[in-house]
Order: sequence, then C-alpha cells, then structure tokens
Amino acid sequence: MRSRQRERGMALALAIFALVVVGGLIAAAFLAGHLEQRTGRSTLYAAQAADAAEAGAVRALEQWNVLGLGSLAPGASLTLPRVPFAGRTAYRITASRLNEQLFLVKSLGTTANAGGGMMARRTVAIMARLASLGAGPEAALTVAAPVEITGGDVVVSGKDDCAPGIEQPGTRVVAPSSELLTRFGDVTFDRLKARAGVVLSDTLPGSRVMRGALSATRQSVIYANGPRLELASGVKGQGILLVEGDLDITGDFDFTGLIVARGRVRISGGRTRIVGALVAGAPSGKNTIAGMVSIEYSSCALRQALAAAAFAEPLGQRSWIQVY
Repeated sequence: MRSRQRERGMALALAIFALVVVGGLIAAAFLAGHLEQRTGRSTLYAAQAADAAEAGAVRALEQWNVLGLGSLAPGASLTLPRVPFAGRTAYRITASRLNEQLFLVKSLGTTANAGGGMMARRTVAIMARLASLGAGPEAALTVAAPVEITGGDVVVSGKDDCAPGIEQPGTRVVAPSSELLTRFGDVTFDRLKARAGVVLSDTLPGSRVMRGALSATRQSVIYANGPRLELASGVKGQGILLVEGDLDITGDFDFTGLIVARGRVRISGGRTRIVGALVAGAPSGKNTIAGMVSIEYSSCALRQALAAAAFAEPLGQRSWIQVY
C-alpha cells in the first residue's frame, strides 16, 4: 500500500517536471520568434530609411537650381526642410559648399512608427562637382553658315549693355566643327538638353508653338526635339532655348537669354527682339533674317541664363558614402 502511494508521488513529480520542460521550450521558442520578428522589423526600418536617404541625395542633384544650392558661398552650408518620401519615411538635405566647384551633399533618411516615434535613421553623402556653363558666346549671332540679311530694320549689335565701352562682334562665322556651336563651358549641347525642364516634343514640320508656350514656364532650359520649331503669335520667353533642328520665327518674338539651334535659323515677319545671344549650327544652307529684328548681345542676360542652368554631378570615383 505504501509502495503504491510512493509511485503515485513519483508520477506527479514527473508530470510537473515534464510541464516545466515543455513550458521552457515553448518560452524559448516564443522568445526566439519575438527576437527574430523585432530583428526583421529593424532591418526593414533601416532599409526604408536608407532608401529615403538615397532618394533625397539623388533628388537634391536633380533639383539643384530649384533648391538654390548653387548659390551657396564657399564654406557655407544649407539645411533644407524635411521632405516626406513614402509611407512613414522622410529625408532632410544638408548641402555644404567646400570651394568654388566642390559640394558635399548629405541626406538624412528616417522611418517613424504610427505614433511618430523614430524607428531608424540612415545618412548618405555625395561629393558633387559643379558643372559650369561658362560665359556663353562672344557674339550676338554665331553661325556656321552664311547669313542673308534683308531689310533696313535688322540690327545685330555686339554692344554689351552690361559693360559700357566693351563691344563684341555682331556676327561671328565659325567652322561647322567649332565647339562654340555645341559646347558651353564644361557642358555639351547633348548633356544640357538632357536636363531640360520643358521638352517640346511635337515640333514636326509645319507645327507651331503658339502664344504662351514658352512664357508659361520659368524653367531655365527648354528643349525642342523635332526637326523644326516654328514660333509665332507673340511668343515670349527667357532662359536657354535648345532646338534640335531648324528654328523659324514668323511672328512677334521676345526672348532674353541664349538660343542654340543645331539647324538653320530663319526670321521673318513681326517684331523680333533677342537679348543675349543666338547660335545657329547648320553646316549647310543659309540663315535668313528679315523684318523688324533686333539681336542684342548681353553678358548679363547670358550670365543669368547660364548660371540658372548650372548643375552639380557626382564625382567620377568614390563620390558616394553611407554615414551611420
């Protein structure tokens, strides 16, 4: 009888021991799963913050002039407001100008929870170099083919309104292979057109860009990628106008800045006034100017247009670093 009682006591102890062991295993598994879940969430938050930081750095270079980073003085820094990115992520840009050409752009990416608490942060930095567009053409009209001017109301003046007493050539004829037709400082025509804020894609032969098409935007670079761009009906604009093909001006036209056409330039009818410089790069054919036309060289207009279109680009090697 006593033996059976002792056996019953042993069974109870074994059952309790088994429950403790099973409970420990369950608790360990739960703890491991909880740690893995938290690790996964932390990794996700860190990846989201890193993505936001990289996106901020890239956008800072894309929106260089819009953000006003090029106007920083050497040694100065500028921290921009926080910008929401995706979900609960955001980035904040800090740009520092190291010297005349080099910039350090830092982008802080953050991820927050539903209550706004900080969950992760990552910082990336890019070393960028300012691509200068130089001072522009040194003549009011630069061409690679002859210019036929008809009528007594055509004025092509090299007198610089910003530098009294200094006069550039009114018309300058250069070789078709001259870089003066396709290169501006450190930037070529093709690189500059890739950064155009407005692209006129429907400039097929005979089409027109009517009133307001250029004046409706304040973008610094406007690019027409068709074989012919015809401007009419009182078009106004400013900045840099790049034309892939021929440029025809058939009505009232007023532009301040730089106009570069890879094809021929034909101006007729209406009143045309260009303050800055005009470049026509067609190696063959004839450029014609007739009517009430005034092409006036202006270093101030060129400097303003080219400075507004300047941009920064990452260094060729080792330009990007992740800062923790």
